[in-house]
Amino acid sequence: MAALQIKEVPSKLHECARARAEELDLTLGDYVLSLIRRDLERSQAREWRAQLLERPVVAIPVGLVVELIREGRGEDG
Repeated sequence: MAALQIKEVPSKLHECARARAEELDLTLGDYVLSLIRRDLERSQAREWRAQLLERPVVAIPVGLVVELIREGRGEDG
């Protein structure tokens, strides 16, 4: 496992992060790692959304959608 060192963290920011970690019953290192993971997940979600928006839009008739939903529910038309 790699190590990460952050230098020149302002005292107020360090104290706030330490306090938040304590509130969450985490070490400061675990808290910072959770923030990094969350940020990376958001980045992946943005990339996925951008790819999705690039795809062509396919129009499906509303009646067909309703029919398929009813069929899936086992309902009669």
